Amino acid sequence: MASLRHIISILVIVIWSQASANILDQLPQESHTLEGYHIDSVKTRMRQAPLHNIEGVWQFLDNATTIAIERINDNASSQYLHQYIYRIVIIKPQQLSIEPGTIMGYISATAKKDHYEAYIYTDSSLEGILSIPQKFTLTLSDNHLAFNEYKTSVSINLWRWIPYIYRVGVSVKNTRPKGLDGCVRIYPQPTSAPLTPRYL
Repeated sequence: MASLRHIISILVIVIWSQASANILDQLPQESHTLEGYHIDSVKTRMRQAPLHNIEGVWQFLDNATTIAIERINDNASSQYLHQYIYRIVIIKPQQLSIEPGTIMGYISATAKKDHYEAYIYTDSSLEGILSIPQKFTLTLSDNHLAFNEYKTSVSINLWRWIPYIYRVGVSVKNTRPKGLDGCVRIYPQPTSAPLTPRYL
């Protein structure tokens, strides 16, 4: 009976993983570039309508790459991205081969306030084309946006079928806290706390 439950659990996980993969397959496997995409035009466009909490211009703390997060409102994107409300567009890349206007990924809201799901391209070619979209969770706190890669794993415990004397357990744990990777808002200008800590 116990082994049957284990088999059913494994099947459920495999089916769920396959469903996630199908969603991923709906996205373009490579990024494309929006022509004439500049920070001044982005700011002008954002000034013309009320912004959602996550919308704005953001800068990554580790490499100073600047991105825009904005609602998708063009018909071409809505054909295959109806569940994605926002897109992430690179304005000022760190890598010189990546052009401004390159789409970095897509974001959708979740049922939890200030928590989002995103598919982000995680690899780039020498020509500056982004590829290999992966799933992330995004958490918005004040004017900081934290990125966490969404990971799933399937483990099968075979030790129960081996005599006790041969059982050896190995456990690896990553102690680095989540939420350390991300970016800060630079537009609209935050009116509350400073973006970077001030030390006395």
